[in-house]
Amino acid sequence: MKAVNLMIVIITLMHFSFLINQTAFDGEFSGLVMTINTILFLVAMITFATVRNAARKSKVTS
Repeated sequence: MKAVNLMIVIITLMHFSFLINQTAFDGEFSGLVMTINTILFLVAMITFATVRNAARKSKVTS
């Protein structure tokens, strides 16, 4: 899976978790949703940094 596709999936999960929490549960689990969204954000940023670093290294060695 490409990094861009992974980030789109992560952003979609973040939005749906927020939407479901607000509509179905009236925001009762906002702390849990915020924790999950923070973890998903960190996964996306680590993935981005790893892919960007690998691309930079391959460009330097070429």
